[in-house]
Amino acid sequence: MEGNIPDPTWARLGFREPPDFNHSGQNIGIVIIDKIKPHHTIRHLGHRIKQVTVHDDLSIECSNVALEPPPEKDVEMGVHGLQTVLALSHMPFVIGGQTHVGLAPAANYIVLDHGAFTEGEGERLKRGMDWILTEQTEWNIKIILCMGWQASDHIVHLNHTQENSTVQALDSALQQGILVICSNGNTRLGNIMPPIDYFTVGGYNDRGKANRHLHVPYPDEPFGRNGDGHYRPDILAPRVYLTIPFCESKEKPEKISYYWGTSGAATLVTGAAAYLFSKYPEISSKDLRRLLIEFGDPLIEYDNNAPRINVGRVTNSLEMGDKLPKSKSINCLPSVKTIAQASIHSSDEIERGLALTSLVQRQQCTRQDLWKFTEDDSSVVRKIAVFALIKPENEQERATFWERLSAESEGGVRGWYAYGLLQDADEVEAPKWIPWSTDTNWAVRWCVSEYLSQYTDFLPQLEKTHDPDLIQDKALAVLQWLSSYRSLE
Repeated sequence: MEGNIPDPTWARLGFREPPDFNHSGQNIGIVIIDKIKPHHTIRHLGHRIKQVTVHDDLSIECSNVALEPPPEKDVEMGVHGLQTVLALSHMPFVIGGQTHVGLAPAANYIVLDHGAFTEGEGERLKRGMDWILTEQTEWNIKIILCMGWQASDHIVHLNHTQENSTVQALDSALQQGILVICSNGNTRLGNIMPPIDYFTVGGYNDRGKANRHLHVPYPDEPFGRNGDGHYRPDILAPRVYLTIPFCESKEKPEKISYYWGTSGAATLVTGAAAYLFSKYPEISSKDLRRLLIEFGDPLIEYDNNAPRINVGRVTNSLEMGDKLPKSKSINCLPSVKTIAQASIHSSDEIERGLALTSLVQRQQCTRQDLWKFTEDDSSVVRKIAVFALIKPENEQERATFWERLSAESEGGVRGWYAYGLLQDADEVEAPKWIPWSTDTNWAVRWCVSEYLSQYTDFLPQLEKTHDPDLIQDKALAVLQWLSSYRSLE
């Protein structure tokens, strides 16, 4: 993709034409749970964007972030929220003869900063959301975009989703029929996945192109059953090279920035939903979700059941007056037993995962037991066991970690073996580490990069990339070093 300008995001989602800057998303309110920083690229939103901040004492502050001056010292904090808002609302620009524009630039935006990932976040989130829904009814909130829904929950341990603080805080919004959209996670490293009540978005590698024949699965994409036994995600959207106006903290000569990951994918689905809500105001959240799934395009020969979003097929169906499809059953698998009833000997991998999580959290699992569970048929269980081992305790275990890393077929489990090996690693292991610089799992490559960065004086460095098509290119220098090193042995 390097050197090429990606197609506009609206084209990659299946829109038949660019969203209308003055009408797409009009009168639709979107709550984005995130931080944002003031920036000149959002000034056109004026009073249509608010930042709501919930403080530790549960007091509420509401500000006009589009009208505020940028911070004196440019900081990274708030960039993620800024990228989200820009993907949804940025002004039109033309590159390479193609028009790029936000998906719902006429919508109303409320960025809710509740101090995520710190103690008391659930209470603050509930306070902020309740305030928005009761005090500001003129915003017509139809969508909540929640990209960090997992909050401070352990990403590997498996629990029922109802125990999550975000799920509890947003329950009243769900009861009011608001569509909660969330991302499914960026890597297979974790087991935690959203509840079935949330419209959950995964990603795929569209290579920045609208041509659907070029689209392929993202190799490290998480999918499967959550702690309640329900299949996740619901739908897929592009997660690479999502174009927005330049908004980096560090100055660069580029005219555009790129938004990445399933946060970006969930943002695109949010924009598509706002567009459809404004164009077809009679549609309910439940019906819109069903339509997007029904008229999505499956990826061929892919184990992930979720289809790619295709907005054009949805609008065609609505304009033809087709009847709404019946609800699909792929996400409605039987729920599992409660944690108290789940057995480590169950034939259901989710029940085994729930049971092992409980044993680990209660410190009722010996190291010998954990090693036994690393051989479980389920990658869900293996992740929990390998994570709980933390790192090799001696040279024999270290040798076993390397052996298991080589034999492991599931990327997330490999990630935890690699992270364990990163602890106490020394420079003589370089020939063992470098071959993993082309692994499909982000965490494994991250560990290789971190390992090499400890020895910058005499080892080559690995540049990390989120583009699967560039993994081999980025690893070329370190692989060449390894080849030369071995030729001297």
